[in-house]
Amino acid sequence: MVTNRGYIAERLDSIIANLEAGFRGIYGSDITIDPDTPDGQMIGLIAQAKADIEELGATIYKNLDADNAGGAWLELNVAYAGLRRKAASYSYLRGVILTGEPFRLIPAGSTIVDSNRQRWVIVSAATLNDLGSVRVDFRSADLGVYPLPVNSDFTIETVVLGWDKVSNPSPAEEGAEEERDSQLRRRFFRSRAQPSQNSVEAIEAKLESLPDVTEVVCLENTGDEVDENGLPRKSINVIVDGGNDEAIGDIIYHNKTAGAALMGETSVQIPTAKGVPVTIRFDRPIIVDCAARLTITRLANFTEIDTEAIKTDLSNTDFAIGEDVTNSRLFTPINQTQGFSIKSLEIGEVGQELTASDVVIGVRSKARFAVSDIEVLTV
Repeated sequence: MVTNRGYIAERLDSIIANLEAGFRGIYGSDITIDPDTPDGQMIGLIAQAKADIEELGATIYKNLDADNAGGAWLELNVAYAGLRRKAASYSYLRGVILTGEPFRLIPAGSTIVDSNRQRWVIVSAATLNDLGSVRVDFRSADLGVYPLPVNSDFTIETVVLGWDKVSNPSPAEEGAEEERDSQLRRRFFRSRAQPSQNSVEAIEAKLESLPDVTEVVCLENTGDEVDENGLPRKSINVIVDGGNDEAIGDIIYHNKTAGAALMGETSVQIPTAKGVPVTIRFDRPIIVDCAARLTITRLANFTEIDTEAIKTDLSNTDFAIGEDVTNSRLFTPINQTQGFSIKSLEIGEVGQELTASDVVIGVRSKARFAVSDIEVLTV
């Protein structure tokens, strides 16, 4: 039912009561409409069908509001603002060194597998030089974020006679997961600030619309003293995860508050109308690699625990820039795997002591867990 307060679905008990009253009005108050009678069952069938329609109406009405919409419904809402859900992207290994017999051809589509069982596909065919080596690029076989440190272990999946070894002198360039509903909804709300000029909201909204940008935090100090984030007076510090440096610098230049100083470790030269380039500064989030040690006990009705699934779910946990790693929050992704109870969970930065305390992350940092840094002990 549509009212001045919106759509209100009629409850099943109310539908049944109205139908029973209608039957009594037609056939008399002495009619038997118990659930096990033909008339009672007819009322039940009609009531359930109407309740299903009411529920469908409530679902449609709810999804017309971007605050509540999800999935394809949310995509329809944000399309009115000219926004689309950001697709997932591949991770890349750049400058990988292949070695073997000289002049061996490594065909396009050849694959290697890392220690996390992630497959990587060569971007284009390559031939080993007269010294038996060549540098090539690989991309992940699947879309998504696949971190990989320098000098990882690989298994050559595509058998090529004379191809012996793979080594990566650089860490993986991490791709991106498909934009989640919460991220798309936040970007939609921020997009309303895009027409404004010289505002932090406009900078954030426009930066988040750039390809491959996954998160933006803009710190601003409008006071006359250094603030708690270390920002000098009248200054702005933009922290951007992903995206092209020049495109980021151009947006900051055209939208920053006049007279505000820009802080950051990354700098780009942006041309101006006068032909004199101006230096634009911003920051990239500092990645804080975290480790976890989890002690679990198998439940009586389960014979096996998928510890790899536990590690994967924990490593897929997304942390915002400046968000602390809260010990209790990690129980949610861990418990997506069934069959065990948690005895203890200790966390900390990689290389430091693991404790049950939270890991404090700086405002310009971003936490992450790699599968290789997660230990699951069964007792």
